[in-house]
Amino acid sequence: MQEQKKPFRFRPRLTLLLVATTAAFAGCAAYDPQGTAQAYAPSYYNAPYSSLDPEQKMQLEDHLANQSNQAWRTTAAVGSAMGRLAQGTGILLFAARH
Repeated sequence: MQEQKKPFRFRPRLTLLLVATTAAFAGCAAYDPQGTAQAYAPSYYNAPYSSLDPEQKMQLEDHLANQSNQAWRTTAAVGSAMGRLAQGTGILLFAARH
């Protein structure tokens, strides 16, 4: 008997892992709030970070860290929902085959 070659299969786990890895390396303001604040100070205050008073610096750092944390929570919720959808689809496909 000849062995048949399996056709290429789309791998959703691999794709999800690639997307998650890319998102993780994109950076997170919560891990470097001062560096992020230095980059965004001109667009928030129309002044360089070094000219801001300590209260403005702290507010900007907190604001950017909170935005970043919210983005991570949203990404985690979407990933979790996609996992539940894929699991449900897999169960349905398994049930349809057997």
